[in-house]
Amino acid sequence: MADDATWGDGVPRAITAEVEESSAEQRTSGMPRMRSAPQRFIETWVDAVLGFLFCVVLPIPLYATDEPFVGPFDASELTIVTTAVAYAIVWYCGRRLDAFPGAGLNAAQVAPVAVITYALIAAILLLLRLDYSRVQLFGSGFLTMLWMAVIAQLRGRYLVRNYAVTPHSAIASLPQLPTCRWLDFGDVRQRRLRVDAIVADLSRDLGEGQLAALADAAIAGVPVLDRRYVVENMTGRTPLSGLSPNEFGSLLPSRQYLVVRRALEWTLTVLFLPLLLPIIAVVALIVRLDSPGPVFFLQTRIGRRGRAFRMIKFRTMFVGVPGPSFTTSSDPRITRSGHFLRRCRLDELPQLFNILKGDMSWVGPRPEAASLEKGYVRDIEHFALRGIVRPGVTGWAQINQGYAHEADAMRSKLEYDLYYLKHCSLWLDMVIVLRTFAVVFRGTGAR
Repeated sequence: MADDATWGDGVPRAITAEVEESSAEQRTSGMPRMRSAPQRFIETWVDAVLGFLFCVVLPIPLYATDEPFVGPFDASELTIVTTAVAYAIVWYCGRRLDAFPGAGLNAAQVAPVAVITYALIAAILLLLRLDYSRVQLFGSGFLTMLWMAVIAQLRGRYLVRNYAVTPHSAIASLPQLPTCRWLDFGDVRQRRLRVDAIVADLSRDLGEGQLAALADAAIAGVPVLDRRYVVENMTGRTPLSGLSPNEFGSLLPSRQYLVVRRALEWTLTVLFLPLLLPIIAVVALIVRLDSPGPVFFLQTRIGRRGRAFRMIKFRTMFVGVPGPSFTTSSDPRITRSGHFLRRCRLDELPQLFNILKGDMSWVGPRPEAASLEKGYVRDIEHFALRGIVRPGVTGWAQINQGYAHEADAMRSKLEYDLYYLKHCSLWLDMVIVLRTFAVVFRGTGAR
């Protein structure tokens, strides 16, 4: 779920004109002023400080050979400094990754970040030929992974946020989450309850009285958020209802992000290519021996800006067997090896050549077959907006919803894709990659 500090930025300014106008007309009515809940940054800093004590300070008396920071700067002091730097990097990355809806930071997502961070620091120390305590450094790394995973789970289970909602009927349209409590705005004002924010359905005519109440709450320091904004940041989906051309500009990613991401994914693809080529060769042999037909399956898909391209996959179906253009989990056309390849996503490996060519990215909306794309664009409003960025091997919709081809499921998938377009960043791409590995290991969403 998005940080409350982020929620407090931007949305109140969207209604500033209305709020100021109503606030100017507001008169003392005897209604008590709303009160803001304690700031959540306190919880954040308590987490950071206690984690530092547990992951960095606690191991010092267990592994230090002498009293640190008393004599000359040697291996003990260097180890303490490097563990502190590594903890700070992992903690910051963990908080950023946990900020997205449904991210649910856990050990499987923290571990890669921690392993890479501590391994890089150890490699730097090795290249510089600096002496340090390996046991203390990697022991601190294990404690960091443990702390981040446990605190994220405790925060997601027990940290409940209270939101005042207006009008009352809007509560029914808000997602029911264990960490959120939706309260009636009028009842909150009357009982003087503390809330984290106010959720207002700004698409409705709230009237001068309610706008004046929102102005009073804003003066008291309580963030005022639009209902659609809240739904989007809690569900990871941009609602199609109410989506207007005014919002299309927010779907365009920055040029800097696109350039940096393209450079990173091309470089990483080239670096991993020697490791992936043997796997591709083994899978190709399995496909060839399993059933007659070509090893690769080429299909015309629609990519960025509506351009058609030929996407490469390993063939997982029998050749010449008629059927619909989509598949199901029990499709009889799938070969014996095809079920395994689809479940583990190994059939997608040849798409790295599409990435090198520039037709695809590692992360982005999944490209649809040309025959299906036309129907979706015709029947589902705004479906063509998915072509703003390059399609991906994996994506936000894939890890949250999985495979879909029915109209209603495709509308839901489109809402996930639009959320990705609005919030695309290297941090979100990292979340998608980490959660993709979890999806692969569970074998869900494969067809």
